[in-house]
Amino acid sequence: MANHTLYIATGSHPFSSQFQEMLDMLLTGAAFGQASTLWLTPPALATLKLCPNDTLMQLADFGVRCVTEKPGREENTTATPCPVSADPLGHDELLSLRTQCDQILVF
Repeated sequence: MANHTLYIATGSHPFSSQFQEMLDMLLTGAAFGQASTLWLTPPALATLKLCPNDTLMQLADFGVRCVTEKPGREENTTATPCPVSADPLGHDELLSLRTQCDQILVF
């Protein structure tokens, strides 16, 4: 994955300046052809369920890949629904994604 950036949303409020900064960076990078992936962690998904953010719906149109953590066998099968189209990845796939990216930004 040459020149690939991974953004990890850890649970910031969707209307906080930090979350908006992350979305602005994602969209700006995508506009310039930067390959980007947004990992929506379970806390971020829970927050977005309470306060949806319409900007997330635009990410796929700009070529931003969204991923979520696939629930494990020991976890409840009723995982928090994702507000955008996202690929559920297992632990090993997420680890591989992290090691293959050139830059990781945590918000």
